[in-house]
Amino acid sequence: MKKVVFCFILFFNNPNSLEDLITSLEIRSSKVISNYFDSNSEIIINEKVSKGNKFQLTKTLDNFFTENNLREFKIIHKGDSQNNIFYMLAEYSSNDDIYKVFLTLFKDEKKYIIQKFKIDIRE
Repeated sequence: MKKVVFCFILFFNNPNSLEDLITSLEIRSSKVISNYFDSNSEIIINEKVSKGNKFQLTKTLDNFFTENNLREFKIIHKGDSQNNIFYMLAEYSSNDDIYKVFLTLFKDEKKYIIQKFKIDIRE
């Protein structure tokens, strides 16, 4: 129940900040993360590319979160470059595996949009 209430507060407090995205990644809230998707966003999980609308991308993330017993999300590095492009390197860890996470985002006016959300199992 806490997760649902927290997501609700998160979404209506500041619906599109980097801090809210990071918190959503930590609590694995695909519903809140979907607010950062648009029709050009893509998710790549272990080399399998998913594109489509917000519903399809959210379903892809939901499946990943459900199928993997993730314990922790840790940011390794984040930064920005010219032309309002932001990036984040992070890790999801489970009891058995570590997943590398790479996100690129574009800031359009006041809104961040995920361009690429890549998750790969670390070998």
